[in-house]
Amino acid sequence: MLGKKRFMALLMACAVAVTSLAGCGSSNGGSGTEDQSGTQENAEGSSNGTVVMARSIDSETLDPALASKNQDIWMMNFALEGLVRSTEDGKDVEPAVADTWEISDDYLTYTFHIRDGIKFSNGEEVTPEDCVYSINRAKNMEGGPYTSMISAITDIRAEGEDSVVVTVEQPTPYLLSLLAMFPCSIMPQAYCEEVGDEGIANAPVGTGPFALESWEKNNGMVFVKNEYYWQEGLPTVDEFHMNVVTDDNTRMMQLKSGQIDMAEVPLSQLDDLKNTDGIIVEEFPSTSVDYIILNCQNEKLQDARVRQALELATDKEAIIKAVSYGYGEPADSFISPAAPHYNTNLPEVTRDVDKAKQLMEEAGYGDGMELTVEIASGNTAELQEATLLKEQWQEIGVTLNIEQVDGATASANWSALDYEVYFSYLTSDMTDTSQLASLWCDYDSTQCWSSGWNGEKQQEAEKLVEQAGTEMDEAKRAEYYGQMQEIVAEEVPNIPLFNSSFYVAHSEAIDNVAQTPLGNYRFETLTKSE
Repeated sequence: MLGKKRFMALLMACAVAVTSLAGCGSSNGGSGTEDQSGTQENAEGSSNGTVVMARSIDSETLDPALASKNQDIWMMNFALEGLVRSTEDGKDVEPAVADTWEISDDYLTYTFHIRDGIKFSNGEEVTPEDCVYSINRAKNMEGGPYTSMISAITDIRAEGEDSVVVTVEQPTPYLLSLLAMFPCSIMPQAYCEEVGDEGIANAPVGTGPFALESWEKNNGMVFVKNEYYWQEGLPTVDEFHMNVVTDDNTRMMQLKSGQIDMAEVPLSQLDDLKNTDGIIVEEFPSTSVDYIILNCQNEKLQDARVRQALELATDKEAIIKAVSYGYGEPADSFISPAAPHYNTNLPEVTRDVDKAKQLMEEAGYGDGMELTVEIASGNTAELQEATLLKEQWQEIGVTLNIEQVDGATASANWSALDYEVYFSYLTSDMTDTSQLASLWCDYDSTQCWSSGWNGEKQQEAEKLVEQAGTEMDEAKRAEYYGQMQEIVAEEVPNIPLFNSSFYVAHSEAIDNVAQTPLGNYRFETLTKSE
């Protein structure tokens, strides 16, 4: 069996996490069907021109085996797909390259059947050998951030003309979610071997709705309709241009003037755009949660009562208003409501200074204490957040010192548990809770997301995550993850601050915009009227 420590360790690599430098199994015998494909009818099968969108930062690589940043990952859905893909709500998987699959009675063997006649955007037919090559490439990629996670797959082989067999060592309820992740995107073996890693990074070929036609670094990408796309009538536009416009004001001026059709929106300008004629602002749920990490190995923070007091002293609404311009909802868990298995029954934590003072007194800190928060120099948002927190915690006798260091130092100190208070956020890139749960609750491999949380309660949470990691009954998994969240909420190794959303602004001519809670753009059904 796959050892628990190894299993937990591999999960850490796959979370898209950003700190101050700047995560469903099918039932036995289950199968995907055409009804799950999400195909939308387009009677004429026609396209309607070119759509231009602008974002603030360019991608670094489009190699699915090496990408780790949002600006890379979100572009891959234009051109790449796996055997399966995440649903639009981000909580399940649906057919993609494979249209059906079966799971063995012991949950150790998955047999996927490649959709009949499916082709890559270069016109080559998809073969089982292409699937085996693509997944093994990601699994064996030196320096790849997802290699350890994909190692949960013990074997993958081609079977016949249209089947791929995947095996695991133990029941793995997150396997379908793993195969839906971008590292497991299916690419043509012959093309990949011809162009090499550099060619893949700059021009990957897949089965997605679009094909990458050109990429001028720091300027933008041009995607064209994939004429071989397996969903008939899609995509509904001929071309999609993703421009890079780093200045927020310039990007918004281009949108208002009609130079572009869509734009990534800075929170500071959401209110203005919402009141602009001809502009529509769309909000999409996100799995992202902003929080404060407390070093539970620090003598002053080892007592859960102190950590509870700090959360009770934190005015989350005030932080949301100041840092996110009022956009966000107070969080009560490190699991977002947009993620699977979010516990809807967690008690709401409202600010209570008197209760916080009482807890500090009980913990032996009635006379107060000093703590230090490290933030990356130049991060104005975190400086503002820290300044607010300093004022709030002072009400319970906690003096918060703000120390600005370079980003590399801040990250290194956090990883080494050489800090006291740290700001971070975490979002999942997987349609399963195991990813985030393991990050926070497995001490041996991840030190609970560098919080140092340990002890009897942590071990209870870790056991629940371990049980959920091999449990194929979805109801039981939900129960385990719900109990785990209750323990974390009680112990407070982190203070969840707020849940975020994704925002896209576009002209009234654009319709059918979609973005999953994982951040992936789903623009194959996007339309543009004349």
